[in-house]
Amino acid sequence: MDNSLYVGLSRQVALRRQLEVVANNIANMNTAGFRGERMLFEAAMEPGGTRPNDRIAFTIDRATYTDMRQGGFKETGNPYDVAIDGDGWLQVQTPDGVRYTRDGRMRRDNEGQLVNVNGHPVVDDNGQPISIPSDRSHVSVSTDGVVSADNEMIGRLRPVRFDNPQALRQVGDVLFAADAPARPAPQARLVQGKVEQSNVQGIAEMTRMMELSRDYQSVTRMVDEGQDLLRSAINRLAKS
Repeated sequence: MDNSLYVGLSRQVALRRQLEVVANNIANMNTAGFRGERMLFEAAMEPGGTRPNDRIAFTIDRATYTDMRQGGFKETGNPYDVAIDGDGWLQVQTPDGVRYTRDGRMRRDNEGQLVNVNGHPVVDDNGQPISIPSDRSHVSVSTDGVVSADNEMIGRLRPVRFDNPQALRQVGDVLFAADAPARPAPQARLVQGKVEQSNVQGIAEMTRMMELSRDYQSVTRMVDEGQDLLRSAINRLAKS
């Protein structure tokens, strides 16, 4: 296989991976607390060509990183919902351990615990679930995370932060795991009755999807034309 086909195939692999990432962003652009993903590419220079110093650039999919920019807020009217304004994450207790999320959609389950949309307890600053007595009706969440029921404090939601947010591992659409220790996020402010929307910009992502599709088709044509030229050359050599 000649160099042009290798270059085309490396570009096809990178474009296909990028299409998968953009498609996932579009699929989750209405998911509360979702963080879009981006790709990092690198050009690998390899020897090639007719002269000793000639080099050929191959496209390498180096890594995927998470866009940590904050999304907009949407009012829900649900007193259990909270949005985090600033650098911070809520802590959720799952069967696999503590996970972190920006999705502040919550409810009170049958046992009175404050849980997320998947039924996992949202824990307080001591790592314990917050239980709301069944005889309480009016629930409020202050900007610093104090959860009160009928004007009596029953717990505190304490957002946390990480020195290197890119080290977080996505284990679901809106859940992240961390190996590094979480730190208090005193600058984060909770807003009751609202949720943070996805930070994906729908129009920009769909435009990117169309551009990537056109690029993929263009590279495919280049690879096909290269194969046709190679096939023709082989046929001519066979007849000579």
